[in-house]
Amino acid sequence: MNNDKKTKDDLPSQEELLKFLLTKHSYPHKPKHIRFVQTHASYVFIVPPFVYKIKKPVNFGFLDFSTLEKRRFFCQQEIQLNRLLCPDAYLGVIPIFRNSSGFLSFDGPGTAVEYAVQMRMLPHRYFFKRLLRRNCVQLADIDRIVSKLCQFYKETDGGADIASWGTIEKIKKNTDENFEQTQSVIDITVSRIAFESIRYFTNRFYELYPDLFEERVQQGWIKNCHGDLHLEHIHLQPKNICIVDRIEFNERFRFIDIASDIAFLAMDLDYNGRPDLSFFFSDRMGQELKDLGLKKLLDFYKSYRAYVRGKVEGMTAQDPLVDPAKKKEHIERAKKYFRLSLQYAAIGSKPILLVVMGKIATGKSYLAQSLAEELDWKLFSSDRIRKEMLGLDIYTRPEGSIREKLYSEEITSKTYERLIHSGLIELSQNKGVVLDATFGRIEQRALLLDALHSKGYNSLFIEVQADLPTREKRLAERTLYPSISDARLEDLTLIDSLYEEPMELPQDRLLKISSTEPLMLLLSRLFHILCDRHLQQLMQGKANI
Repeated sequence: MNNDKKTKDDLPSQEELLKFLLTKHSYPHKPKHIRFVQTHASYVFIVPPFVYKIKKPVNFGFLDFSTLEKRRFFCQQEIQLNRLLCPDAYLGVIPIFRNSSGFLSFDGPGTAVEYAVQMRMLPHRYFFKRLLRRNCVQLADIDRIVSKLCQFYKETDGGADIASWGTIEKIKKNTDENFEQTQSVIDITVSRIAFESIRYFTNRFYELYPDLFEERVQQGWIKNCHGDLHLEHIHLQPKNICIVDRIEFNERFRFIDIASDIAFLAMDLDYNGRPDLSFFFSDRMGQELKDLGLKKLLDFYKSYRAYVRGKVEGMTAQDPLVDPAKKKEHIERAKKYFRLSLQYAAIGSKPILLVVMGKIATGKSYLAQSLAEELDWKLFSSDRIRKEMLGLDIYTRPEGSIREKLYSEEITSKTYERLIHSGLIELSQNKGVVLDATFGRIEQRALLLDALHSKGYNSLFIEVQADLPTREKRLAERTLYPSISDARLEDLTLIDSLYEEPMELPQDRLLKISSTEPLMLLLSRLFHILCDRHLQQLMQGKANI
């Protein structure tokens, strides 16, 4: 509030500052309305035809706006850095004064107690994310962005000092910091499995491919980049492209491999449901820059960028001034970003079909469900589909003629046809999917492989195994609690005799894993195996990108 007890040198509280900036008459041009937005680091006031950005007095380690002098300095840096990519929008740094009566004012006289970046307001309808939501983005628009960025990367600084930021030691400081700063939100916005798997993938990438990072430094790909290149920062007018919010607060987030910049925008296109545009964008950037090593780094940097976004969304949610409804939205977005980061680490950029198969009572259904939850993919179960086709309760074990019909050749064939069809629909929408079924016959697996091959989709079979005593124990326990599976101990010998080992499957598309350990340990081990498989494919040029 404008408290007349304040002296002219008193810095405003956040509450006082917000009240001042949310009052129309505070602004010299007296806007008709004010729209307020906040991030983890800034307050943004949209007051047509201008936008005012205030830096929060926070210190996150990687970002320090804790003093007035630092906020003034970084406001000036923001203006200077962003005029290269958006020269007409950044107008200047505007002081907020406290006069001798203790009131806040943009006009002065008095002592400057806060600073704002003043921008010319850009028409909202042309921001990339809004265009994308209206399905108004064409490949030609992506080519325009590619041209703008390629010109920027050719003009921006390089040199030995900046190149040194491309070493593993410097990059690892950023990724280590991310993991350290998200320890406290494990099982809140990021699962423990995702946290450990992404960290494993990241550190193994450093260990296995140090020469790749050295090559990038030597070839001059480390530049003074944008650092925060996502959809909301690109303004795509018919005759002009403006890219805003280049990072000013920390040089180590801007002195980066251009692959990291490119991966950020590609990741955000994936996140917003347009992996087709993501692939086109990254492919065109590689072509135009003649960057032959870009593809090998994309999944590494996309995983990193998705993790950063998850961290930032989580930080914003923790701000006490964020509305409870908005807080929930930030938390849900954080979860989605972390799951996407896990997908890049364990699977790659392009979603695939995961088939969790095996004999009865090996634990495949529990594993399939957990995989789907961690990746935020749909799960289709043969047990569920089979019963739903006949209108049966999924947790009731039918008897007599109904059970005979349920497991007849006709219903079994229809079950697998529907299961496979459901999976293909998800893949056609550029979404990953998990199938949970025995797939115990060669003909069933062949039906799936033929369908995938005809569409050009990728798959991986995970055969879950367990020793006989473990399986017998699990089957005996099924009488104690509701189970969607109807198989019981007395069925074991017969059903096992019908199971045909998947020897015909290509070895690079089949994983075998024992399920005798606790589920969380099993899931962690499986994701580590998937990460190792992905890391190997990246360097063999077989990456799922």
